[in-house]
Amino acid sequence: MYVAIDDTDSQDRMCTTYLIYEIISKSKYDVIGDPELVRLNPNIGYKTRGNGALNINLGKGTGKKSIIGKVNGKYAYSYEHILEEPEKNELMDFISSIVEDFYVRDNDKTNPGIVISENRFHKALYEKALQEDIGIDFIEDYLTGRALYRKIGTGRGIIGSSASLAWPGEKYSYELLDYKYPHYGNISHGEKMEISLVPENYRSTFNNIDIKNRYPAIFPKPKTPVIFGIRGVVKSDLVSIYDRIQMDHKIDDQGYVIYRTNQGTDDHIISEPDYLSNMGSYSITGIISGNPYTIKGGHSFVAIKYKNMEMELAAFEPTKEFRNVINSLIPGDIVNAFGSYMNGTIKLEKIAVIKKAKLYRKDPPICPECHVKTKSKGQMDYRCPVCKKRYKNPAFFEIDRDIEEKFYEVPVIARRHVSMPLKLASYFSGQPQISGVS
Repeated sequence: MYVAIDDTDSQDRMCTTYLIYEIISKSKYDVIGDPELVRLNPNIGYKTRGNGALNINLGKGTGKKSIIGKVNGKYAYSYEHILEEPEKNELMDFISSIVEDFYVRDNDKTNPGIVISENRFHKALYEKALQEDIGIDFIEDYLTGRALYRKIGTGRGIIGSSASLAWPGEKYSYELLDYKYPHYGNISHGEKMEISLVPENYRSTFNNIDIKNRYPAIFPKPKTPVIFGIRGVVKSDLVSIYDRIQMDHKIDDQGYVIYRTNQGTDDHIISEPDYLSNMGSYSITGIISGNPYTIKGGHSFVAIKYKNMEMELAAFEPTKEFRNVINSLIPGDIVNAFGSYMNGTIKLEKIAVIKKAKLYRKDPPICPECHVKTKSKGQMDYRCPVCKKRYKNPAFFEIDRDIEEKFYEVPVIARRHVSMPLKLASYFSGQPQISGVS
């Protein structure tokens, strides 16, 4: 029986993922398969931090067991198959009691939703939730006859909950989240940087640390029950990393849960569409049609022609050094741009320079007889300072440009959860699986 929950936290408190820890800790049911953390449309205005919804499959399990966490000082396991399903209403009462105990009550923007279903939903709902702002009425109509659900407040959380059950999981990674409720004590920035370097020793991990910008990405910014989160594509590596961190830094935690997730998959990206909708995310191949410019606040823009449309590519200030790439583009460059679209602008996540346009410098020509540079005496008038001969045409020299034909991505400090880092591109394209310590 699948249980999905969403919208129990706020911008600065709690984390919906912690409820999965509590469910595993207090449940009389077995966990079937991996708990799931599903990131949805990164452009939704009312999201908290990562716009993630959670689901977990509960029942009486059978078959092969695997570690999914450490809870109450003991390893927590999941089973490969379900043998017996729990009763829906009894399960809803149990889940509701946990949500009621832990959701952020004094915030009218927090509106939890619980969905319980015997089956997964069609992936079209997941795809819609990555591109649009779905209404509650639409989801309630969708759930009628399909699932049991409960709303708290406006119950907006049923939107994300339902969408998480529609994730097909065709591409996936893992994240280990370590917990201490209500939040961990202070850890110095220096120690956070040191801890964030531990997973960097494993090739299977991603988005751990931004050394240049001194950003320890495995640590959340606000005070939540999450102490740190380690992302990777090899489950066993995450357990090894956790053990190494505990050995060296003695984190006083409650335990951790490992989630299967759509993080780092680019599931939100639609490739080469005929039409771009506000709040959607796309990859487009086009020609740079203007010169880059920067506005107050440090945000950089450049115009691009895509099919029969003109739009702008944007690298905002939080993307830091990535803005240098945008500022190095010139008209005629052919690029493949990835990002979210709103009102004629694509907010870039990464960009590939496919073909550089040639850039030339115009100089006075060299006198072929005297072998010295002529001097300009006006438009299309160049004279040799030695023999006084006149020439009409300037000389052109190609300029070496400070940009290469390759992929560029925003630094770790500015990456979205669902955006695919370049280091995972070969993994998700079917190349040999990343594994082991680098």
